[in-house]
Amino acid sequence: MRITNNMIVANTIKNLNNSASRMNEAEERISTEKKISLPSDDPVIATRAIKYRSYVDTVEQYQKNTDDVTSWQSTTDGALSDLSDIMGQVRTLVVKASSDTLSDSDKSAIKEQISELQKNAIDVMNTSYGGRYIFGGYSTGDAPYALKSTSLTDSSGDSIDVNLVTFKGKYVSLEGIDSSATDSSIESAISASNVYSTSSAQPIKVNVGFDTDVTVNVEGQDVVGGADSNLFNTFNKILLALNGNTSYKTATVDTSTSPATTTVSTSSISDMSDLLTDVDADITRISTAQSTLGASMKNVSMISDRLDNAYTTYTTLMSNNEDVDISKATIESSSAEAVYNAALAVGAKAISKTLVDYLA
Repeated sequence: MRITNNMIVANTIKNLNNSASRMNEAEERISTEKKISLPSDDPVIATRAIKYRSYVDTVEQYQKNTDDVTSWQSTTDGALSDLSDIMGQVRTLVVKASSDTLSDSDKSAIKEQISELQKNAIDVMNTSYGGRYIFGGYSTGDAPYALKSTSLTDSSGDSIDVNLVTFKGKYVSLEGIDSSATDSSIESAISASNVYSTSSAQPIKVNVGFDTDVTVNVEGQDVVGGADSNLFNTFNKILLALNGNTSYKTATVDTSTSPATTTVSTSSISDMSDLLTDVDADITRISTAQSTLGASMKNVSMISDRLDNAYTTYTTLMSNNEDVDISKATIESSSAEAVYNAALAVGAKAISKTLVDYLA
């Protein structure tokens, strides 16, 4: 077959373009540090890249969720520790108040301290994290606990104000009502419509792993107790005892009847030290809530460690699939450049001079 100059020129230009393209690809791999720029460069690598990136993005989201859970639970643990400290102070004051040698001024000072500790306990139970109240169950937007002044009447028809604690706007502390208040005024003020009734649990769950949910919150009633055995009932009774009362009243709402009925009963306070039983029960309940939370926090910590390991694994797979070996890519780039320069040199010799060159 006869080889013409046109054929030589065409093949030379074609080979130069191939060499230039190879050199460009090698330099692009170095600059981007990626094996491919387009899916069409290598469909297998592109398919794996989509899968590995999806895994990494998923793990990163789970890690963010886990960090949020950890922070929420740490805030809760701190609040429970504060509440435990408050009740420890209350116990010390009750023991002190049980002494027969205390003067009225001493008891008045203790009463003032107990009142402040009651307010502090409410503040603790209204602890928030990231703008969300942690002890309010599903209702995280509003402070769940409040000290509400309720107007009642005594046997003489005079008005008396008693402070009762509410949860989500409804009475939750119905024990330790001033015994001077009449049963009828208590029944009139406290009814099924304004008393909080324990409903189903309200766990706030967060997805922290593949098909793994954890409950992030501790519900307030698991910490302070229900209407019949409540931390704020204990405060009420202690304050009444310090005020000289030897009895207190309790309101009980029976929703099994139609309409619901409110019953008032009277109990005696025989001795200040008797209230230590209530205080100890409250401290035990708080301790139980802390233990349950601690177990959950340990589980979340283990999940966090597994997610860290998964993140390392998937990022390594993603890197091995997409990232270039810089040293290898540098050698390939140098080789492609050498080939291109050689092709230029050979092409210059292979392409003959034109008539214009001779005329010059």
